Amino acid sequence: MLRRHFLTYLALSTMAITQPLFDLYAKNTTVFSAAKLSPFEVALFLAIVSFGPTSFCTAVDWFSTLFGPKVNEATRLVMISGLSVVLGFAVARWLQIEGSATSIFLSGGFAIAIPYAFDRWRAVREWSHWLAALSPAVLLSAVVALQPVLIGTNGPASDAIVGNKDVTVLQVIFDEFPLFSLLAPDGSINSVRFPGFAELANNSTWYRNSVAESNFTHQAVPAILSSQVPKQSGGPFLAQYPKNIFTLFGGRTSVEGIEPVTNLCPPSLCKNKLKDSAVFGTHRFVQFLRDATYVLGHRIFPKFIRRHIPSIEGSWGGFGAVANEFKGQFADGALSQVTAIDEAVSNVTKKDSPQIEIVHALLPHAPWRITPDLRIDDLSPTISTMNPDNDEVIRDTYQTFLYQVGAADLVIKNLILNLKESGKWDSTMLVVTADHGISFLPTMPQRHTDFTDSDQVDDIYRIPTFIKYPKQIEGQLDDCAMSNLDLLPTIIDVTQTKTSWKFVGESLAQQCPEGRVRRVVSATGQSDVLTSGFEAARNRASAYAEIVSNVGPLFRVAAVGQSASLIGSAVTEAPLDTRITNWSLTQKAMFKNIASGRGSRVPALVTGEITLASPMDVGAEGIIVVDGIAAGVVGELSGARDVIGFTAVLDYTLFTSGSHTVQLFVRDVDGRLTSAGTPN
Repeated sequence: MLRRHFLTYLALSTMAITQPLFDLYAKNTTVFSAAKLSPFEVALFLAIVSFGPTSFCTAVDWFSTLFGPKVNEATRLVMISGLSVVLGFAVARWLQIEGSATSIFLSGGFAIAIPYAFDRWRAVREWSHWLAALSPAVLLSAVVALQPVLIGTNGPASDAIVGNKDVTVLQVIFDEFPLFSLLAPDGSINSVRFPGFAELANNSTWYRNSVAESNFTHQAVPAILSSQVPKQSGGPFLAQYPKNIFTLFGGRTSVEGIEPVTNLCPPSLCKNKLKDSAVFGTHRFVQFLRDATYVLGHRIFPKFIRRHIPSIEGSWGGFGAVANEFKGQFADGALSQVTAIDEAVSNVTKKDSPQIEIVHALLPHAPWRITPDLRIDDLSPTISTMNPDNDEVIRDTYQTFLYQVGAADLVIKNLILNLKESGKWDSTMLVVTADHGISFLPTMPQRHTDFTDSDQVDDIYRIPTFIKYPKQIEGQLDDCAMSNLDLLPTIIDVTQTKTSWKFVGESLAQQCPEGRVRRVVSATGQSDVLTSGFEAARNRASAYAEIVSNVGPLFRVAAVGQSASLIGSAVTEAPLDTRITNWSLTQKAMFKNIASGRGSRVPALVTGEITLASPMDVGAEGIIVVDGIAAGVVGELSGARDVIGFTAVLDYTLFTSGSHTVQLFVRDVDGRLTSAGTPN
């Protein structure tokens, strides 16, 4: 009898839990690469999801028999009812029912009807047993989809012969980094705002007409490292891209790679992966299971429940378990991606022998909370990975992004300094690029595109690319129509490597390949041919300069709106503003004891609420003043009434060590200033 009940529980849990979860994970295999799960852990995860709920219900069923048949029967019906509730919610989501009342009504109906039918009709009980056959079918489907994860490989044997073994290759792949963000009004690298990248351009070949091959990391990075058009199915695994830079040079020279998302370098080659290659890691597996419950909750439950579940927003396809790798920046320190590049540079400078060093860093990728001096600010609840139909939020988002680009700039500045001080600069081939860009167009996705909007396409696909060739003396500009598929063939050419392996890209070292057709792809399967040149990136830089000016040093990122000219000026006295009854600042306590060291907290982004006794005129703006100096703009005050929330990005250079005062002023359309005083 218990065996039959097991089959009933298995049928219900498969439909309510296993299938929705496996369906999502099978389509987003990158999550397993980002989480660095071993094949054993993946298999264990599949087993737990497939049979865990059923085993629990069966155990409770068996335990209830100790208290008599009536208790046992009641317990069984309660568990069937519970699984039916979950199934009802899952069906509601499948039917795209978002209304709370309708979802509750449907799941409640399932909770009553299914146990009633099970208890009343034998045919229903028998049918539930047959439905259990769905379980092995669903599991088998997941196993097939996850073959690249479950089947380990060291890749093919390389036939490479490296002719020039005196060259060290350091390749830095930034993430979510559009070219337009680096440009000055004249189209050059903005040397005032980003001196690190300007120095790189002055010492390397800047390929201004470079495009990414894909708009999402799980395709774009493998495309770079294997010089292959990314596959639409599967994930960023060695089994999918066996012939790549790691397996080509592995065994021929020293190879090392830092891959936070992809998994292309065999542990036998990349020694830093040994800690991730353990058969079982308790912490990572438990964390993965926890995140899976969040994913399941967002997958099946209605909005009124989902709002209480930790967010899974912020990554490929909105699949938040992958975003856990980005959240890991906080668990390991928000500067872990900065540290990753520092580690790669250290590997190069400390070794006497040449090597191939690859580092993919999730920088300046969201979450945007690193300041240009490598301190950490707060996140705003209004800033997300979706572009709203709200100019103020778009501006806030772009400001925080630019600050994090400033952090990337400091990383590059330090990289150049360390290579030069170590004596490795001349002999190193330095390749700096990005996997893809990002767009901040209102209402449009930041990364997804169907290629119908050319501005969005240029934002996402036009990326910075610099190559400092060995013994290169001065910088050069190159408008060659290239893509980042060309980087690996260029490395092969410079190192004078001979191999029978074929790659899609072509070397840039000697000349620009002629007759190029740059077809790029999206993670959703569309493709397009990009024919325009560098002028497209300049046009996008000009457009974004209307949101946040690209004139002046980085702290001028805080100078926005009609009050931009006030930022950096002294603002000490003004009449009391009677329209504001009080205002609050979430980061108020942070102003009391600010540290200047790397990784310390700083209120470079502030949030709060303003309570109004009477409406503000359209065009009025708030001014956050720190120690008597205008530091940032509150655009949300324009036309505001009642209670409003706000986000403001402040001049980070004002936050020296120690305590600071903060005040709110109001600038009306006519330029008149009034004071709202200090926060409550």
